[in-house]
Amino acid sequence: MMEKRFFLVRLNAVDLLTLSSVVLSSMAVVLVLSRQMWFALSLLYLAMLADALDGMLARRYGLVRDFGRYLDGFMDVLVYLVSPSILLFLNGMAGWPALVLPLFVASGCIRLAVFNEVGNIESGQGELAYLGMPVFWSLFVVASYELLRTLTHWFMVNNLMVLMLLAMSVLMQLRLPFFKFKKLSHILGITLGSAIFFVWLGLKGSMGS
Repeated sequence: MMEKRFFLVRLNAVDLLTLSSVVLSSMAVVLVLSRQMWFALSLLYLAMLADALDGMLARRYGLVRDFGRYLDGFMDVLVYLVSPSILLFLNGMAGWPALVLPLFVASGCIRLAVFNEVGNIESGQGELAYLGMPVFWSLFVVASYELLRTLTHWFMVNNLMVLMLLAMSVLMQLRLPFFKFKKLSHILGITLGSAIFFVWLGLKGSMGS
C-alpha cells in the first residue's frame, strides 16, 4: 500500500546536494549571457563535484534508492549535455557547427539511459568502469574550446570542436569500458582545481579589461 503523504517524495540531504546542480548550471548560463565564460566553467566544475559526491555519500550513509539514481540522471543531462551546448552556442559556436549539438545531446541521453539500466561494469582488470564514454567529459571538451579560442581563430576552433563532439557522441555509444575515477583526492583535485583555475582566469580577464 502506498504511503500517504502530501508531497510526491521526501528529499534527503543527498538529494538536495544533487539538486544543487540546477542552481549551479543555471547560474553558469546566466554568466555566459554576461560574457563571463571562465566563471561559468568554474560553476559547472562545482556541479561536477556535487555529482561525484552525491553517489559517494548515498552509499556511505545508506541513502541509495532508485529515485536518487533517476534524479542524478536528470541532473547529468542538465550539467553535462544541455548547459555545455548552451554555453558553446552562446559563446560563438553558431551557424552550421551548432548542428552537431542536438546529436551530442541525444547521444548523451542514450548513454545515461543505458547507465541507469546497467550501472557500472567490471573492466578487464576487475575494477569498476563505465560502459561507454561518460558524459562528464563534455566539461573538458567545453573547457578546451574556451582555452583554444584564446590561442587561435574562432573558425579553426569551431571546426575542431565539431570533430570533438562527433567523436564523443560516437564514444558514448560504444560498448567499451572507460576509466572511472574512484579516489576522492583525484575527484577533488580535478573539480576544485579546475574551478579555482577558471576563477583565476576570470579575475585575470576582469582586471585586464
